[in-house]
Amino acid sequence: MEARKRHIAKRRRHREKALKKKPKLGVSLLVVAGAIAVAASIIIGITAFSGEPIFAVADAGAGVIIGIAIIAGAMNAYTADAKKSETWAVVALILYLIEIPSLWGFGIGFIIALAGTIMTLRN
Repeated sequence: MEARKRHIAKRRRHREKALKKKPKLGVSLLVVAGAIAVAASIIIGITAFSGEPIFAVADAGAGVIIGIAIIAGAMNAYTADAKKSETWAVVALILYLIEIPSLWGFGIGFIIALAGTIMTLRN
């Protein structure tokens, strides 16, 4: 019985230690940047719809899909494994660079994504 208690306590300490090492702030910033990309793509798609509707839908659709991929990359970066975390943070930043239809979230989204990537890489 005593060995089981020690084993449970050891697992709990390991879990708490792993939670401390996860890049919480960097991932949070990347998720916010992805949400800004989605919102900016939708706004640009709606405002451009009066001109040429097919291009507005294509731009908004591409921006939303890439924005969701940025959020997915950010969620994959939320791990205690530093190598995987760094890889997914860089993938999210590259996706943000590709995300031209929303003009990089009007500039502020790109700055937030860059800050989130840097914080994730420094963790």
